[in-house]
Amino acid sequence: MAGPSVRVVHAVYGALDGSQVPRARDVTHVLQTLLEKSSVVEINNANMGGDPAIGVVKHFGAIVDVGDPQPWRLEFACQEGQTIDFAATGGTIVKIWPK
Repeated sequence: MAGPSVRVVHAVYGALDGSQVPRARDVTHVLQTLLEKSSVVEINNANMGGDPAIGVVKHFGAIVDVGDPQPWRLEFACQEGQTIDFAATGGTIVKIWPK
């Protein structure tokens, strides 16, 4: 991937149904693999390794470190079908390393 380095700390994709039973999966490694090819990722069932909640709208959330050697820790979230540029500054800065 061109641009700043991006390391996925944690990522999850899925949904809550009416019974409040979570149907989600950890997609940390899936996202890291996608980011090795491009900083722009469409969040959908195909890219996230399948549909963890058939017939329900899914949501995505990730915490990533962007940049090196002093990365910014950013949070990203969206709904299924949206696209995120993880190298852009659209995330929320939650911590700047080192303090």
